[in-house]
Amino acid sequence: MEGVFEMIGLKVGAKKEKGVATLSTYEFKEEEDFLYNLRAMRNIGGMMVMEDGKYVRLHVNGELMMSDTRMEKNSNYEFVRDAKGKVLIAGLGIGLILKNVLDKLKNKTITEIVIVEKYQDVIDLIAPYFKKHKNIKMICADIFDWRPEKGTKFDTIYFDIWPDISQDNLPEMAKLHQAFKGYKVKGGWMDSWMSDYLKNQRKRDQRSSYYW
Repeated sequence: MEGVFEMIGLKVGAKKEKGVATLSTYEFKEEEDFLYNLRAMRNIGGMMVMEDGKYVRLHVNGELMMSDTRMEKNSNYEFVRDAKGKVLIAGLGIGLILKNVLDKLKNKTITEIVIVEKYQDVIDLIAPYFKKHKNIKMICADIFDWRPEKGTKFDTIYFDIWPDISQDNLPEMAKLHQAFKGYKVKGGWMDSWMSDYLKNQRKRDQRSSYYW
């Protein structure tokens, strides 16, 4: 997966702000921050390890929501690989996964993308980078409250709204999967960001607590 630094077009250290949302850029050099990766190796199996490069990040209300790091690319790869047909995405973020499925829009593997984003300020910052793509629709709404029109079906549904990797997100994931199962075509694909990892983590924790 490709990052979005070139797409955003901001110099390293620059930022754009709109209301509660801030889009900024930075450069990571391991030789200047080698302790970061040493600490990251102990964090969820080394998933947080950074590679040298230029990155984009999004803060909402001061909280880091997303950055196009190696972890974000790897953890969203399955969606990018499997997305097809009519697609529903909850959470716009920095447009990372959207950018990485544009080729599927061009070759019509994907026919339409509907994005539900809670914050209009995030849409205002990110949507202009995708304005030439007519088959992308962005809706400002809370995915827990929003529902498609009756009879609407999606081939691919993906929920990517959580800023952190926490088992506390699992009940919300289950709630969304239950609410939207009727909007998924038979044989379609539906998932939430990091859900399999969190479920496996919970099982490991339960086994550990059992033995102690």
